[in-house]
Amino acid sequence: MKFTFLLTLLFAGIAMQAQVSPSQLSDDSTRSIELREIQVNTTARNDRQRMLQFYRGNLSAGIEDIMARLPEISLIRRGTYGMEPAIRSLSGGQINVLLDGMRIHGACTDKMDPATIYIEPVNLDEVQLQTGTQGFLYGASIGGTVNLKTATATCHNTGKISGSISSGFQSAAKSFYESAQLRYSSGKMAVLSTATWRNSEVYRSGGGQKIPFSQYQKVNYSTAFSYQLNDRTLLKADYIGDHGWNIGYPALPMDVGYAVARIGSVSLVKEQPGNRLYQWTTKLYANQIRHYMDDTHRPNVPMHMDMPGRSMTWGMYSEGQVKLNKQQQLQMIADFSSTRLTASMTMYENGQPPMYMLTWPDNRKDQAGIGASWKWRADSNWTLQSVVRIDLISTALTSQEAKNHISILGVNDAGRQELLKNISVTANRKIAPWLQGGISLAYAERMPTATELYGFYLFNAQDGYDYLGNPLLKPEQSLQGEFSLQAQGKKVRIRTTVFYHHINHYISGSIDPSFSTMTIGAHGVKKFSPLSFAQLGGAEASLLLKPIAALDIVSTFRYTQGKDNSGDPLPMIAPLKTISTIRYQFSRFFLQGDPEAAAAHTM
Repeated sequence: MKFTFLLTLLFAGIAMQAQVSPSQLSDDSTRSIELREIQVNTTARNDRQRMLQFYRGNLSAGIEDIMARLPEISLIRRGTYGMEPAIRSLSGGQINVLLDGMRIHGACTDKMDPATIYIEPVNLDEVQLQTGTQGFLYGASIGGTVNLKTATATCHNTGKISGSISSGFQSAAKSFYESAQLRYSSGKMAVLSTATWRNSEVYRSGGGQKIPFSQYQKVNYSTAFSYQLNDRTLLKADYIGDHGWNIGYPALPMDVGYAVARIGSVSLVKEQPGNRLYQWTTKLYANQIRHYMDDTHRPNVPMHMDMPGRSMTWGMYSEGQVKLNKQQQLQMIADFSSTRLTASMTMYENGQPPMYMLTWPDNRKDQAGIGASWKWRADSNWTLQSVVRIDLISTALTSQEAKNHISILGVNDAGRQELLKNISVTANRKIAPWLQGGISLAYAERMPTATELYGFYLFNAQDGYDYLGNPLLKPEQSLQGEFSLQAQGKKVRIRTTVFYHHINHYISGSIDPSFSTMTIGAHGVKKFSPLSFAQLGGAEASLLLKPIAALDIVSTFRYTQGKDNSGDPLPMIAPLKTISTIRYQFSRFFLQGDPEAAAAHTM
């Protein structure tokens, strides 16, 4: 087992932010919470919201630090920055990572830039997490959805300017964190602006050893504008900019010279537009990501390479919530998005002319979908819920150069259309005053990603192979279920969940000896191909304990196991892990320890 321990002594009054009392962890009532206290909402699982508020003791923590505390989420760590989220060890195209319901596609073929890196806690209001059995309402998915909702400028009549500043330092990497927030409201108009700067040097392990290429710098800024058109209608405009540079990745052969995101949207929100329709939101958005991989700071590079990438997405969605009667509610969404991707590589060998190729041949993905979630409270003990979604997805290569690249795979026309179907049923029952249980069953599909369809000689540092796409891949299909129990008393709450996925057409890499390697030192070439099936299962648990008024103990546990149709382990499955927090509250101080333990990860 591997252990890390962090001991923190914080002065509660310095941060100028409201701290949620740990005693609220056992309170089921709905509360209004300050911006710095991030909410987590999932279907019928508001206990996660209270857990995350408790974890938010360190104001300089990043989004990744916060998500890692949830039992369902693990992080794929390639460096100290840009960690890729996984829901129950499903990641990439198997899950949705959204920002305010908007689709954002990273511009890096090596997954160095998940959408989560473009948000900071200072401009985040809420984290919504839905696991596989219900996580496809906002888009076809077999693994679930993480939706990061940003803070909104609230209109009121104060006519005053208010704000806050935060500052932090972490000794392990001599990391500095500075952020500021400014609010202004005057009746019908309100503005919220934020800015964050992070500067981290090379990370040092517990024994004092420096980890090369683990530094990073970044600046994040945002502005949210609201205008109250009338008592029931709000017009919103939001913009987020994020600039990162000199970003090291110890687990990869290259670093990042820069990663730039520009994200904008305009929304119209109507409250109670009808007798039964009590909220309706329509949003139009666009975003652009530019990413540049760099190896100029690496020693003994046999061949220098430039690897730029670009992602452009625009889309819209319209979402409404309807109260059918006292027992039934209906949530509906219709959305469309279009994403264009391109990435290239230029290799410079001494004495030879530069060699150029497209690693993501120019491609486009258009997606249109409709979804609905129906919830019925049959009586005081039973609740039933069903989620249904249909997506029509079209992919195509957009240039002759891209089509020429893909022709080496024996495919002349790589364009295609797929109709994806997703459906789930969930039942929750209150078994006793202190015990409740739930069961969910679902069928879900997901589209292969641009990397899996069109990737061209993408090196995977994990297994040492170059990868080629396969435009003929079928969508993955998942039959899945989960069962949960929650017991709660005055001083303790325990929640356990077990889950299982049977995934048909599971996409994996298989060695293709007919192709030669492109990367120096690569073991060979793999082509993305479907396995007949794969199986994934595991368990999660969380404990909230308050033995005395001043002491809180929060602990989470997760374990996942995955195997393919041959019984071999699936890649990138997180090992058994537990994270705990022990906090003792003084009058104006609290003392907190965070022990973390994980089993050894073997391939």
